[in-house]
Amino acid sequence: MSVSARPFVFLAALVALASGCGGNRPAVAPAVDLAAGARAAPPEAESDGEVLIWGKQDDGLPATYRVADDGRVLGEEPGIVIATSRGELVWREREAEVKLGGCEGGTPPENLEPGTVTHAWLAPRDDQARQVIVDPGDDGAGVGELSHHVELLGSVGPYLFVHEDVSVFSCGAHGNTVANFKLWDAEAGKEIDLMRHLPNKEALARRAEPMLDEGDMDPEEARKHEAIPDLVQIFPVYGERGGLRIDAQFARDDCYACSDGLWSGYTRSVILPSESMPERFAPWSTPPVAVVKFLQSHPGFTLRGWSRG
Repeated sequence: MSVSARPFVFLAALVALASGCGGNRPAVAPAVDLAAGARAAPPEAESDGEVLIWGKQDDGLPATYRVADDGRVLGEEPGIVIATSRGELVWREREAEVKLGGCEGGTPPENLEPGTVTHAWLAPRDDQARQVIVDPGDDGAGVGELSHHVELLGSVGPYLFVHEDVSVFSCGAHGNTVANFKLWDAEAGKEIDLMRHLPNKEALARRAEPMLDEGDMDPEEARKHEAIPDLVQIFPVYGERGGLRIDAQFARDDCYACSDGLWSGYTRSVILPSESMPERFAPWSTPPVAVVKFLQSHPGFTLRGWSRG
């Protein structure tokens, strides 16, 4: 099965797939809850409205800032908040334990450490009307070890770029890792597929092919299985002044020992700047003044996304 076609919805499917063989912070306005922040610029000022900006300061945890069009920070809170036309939504995660069934003839299930999975969703601050983005389930049958993680790679307006990976030992010769990507539309409340609309996808795949061959333990054997690498993931990268580009990750099936660990356990992959983007992202390709001024006054801040309702 090609790397781009692997399902990654419920925990049972993950397990089946993974079985295999075997600085100082710059001064900002006092931290306040975003919900209590100012909602509009002064009426005499010409404004495009407030912007929600999220990212990380140096090596800190994600935080979201409400920023006026002149770059003033009006509010700040930990975590990730996305503005939509229907209101602001908070990204939430919850880790849960999963009882494992273990391997036949191995450690009894009652003596196994539980596995862990991560649930992720968007919701208003009252946590009602959730948009469930990742629901891995709780089936640990035939599994000796399990660890599932979710990462929000970035956002473009209401579009969220979500990465999942699961490391599992399913009673084979060794454990395995399986990765998955989904693009979530917070306006529509559903997953969408825009990777096939990446304008230069085929040309990028051709560029990735020789790069994947370099250093491969047996490139000729790998090319027999899949000559053209699969596009498995796209994600936003913002420049120092907030300019947007979309990077694309291509992967190709390979032997377990040949894997570079950048995607799944049986793949090699490479990341390339796409030099273009799906038309739907075009409105966010040029940052508003608020984003530019915020970044200028916050050296060391890594922008991961901005939005405006």
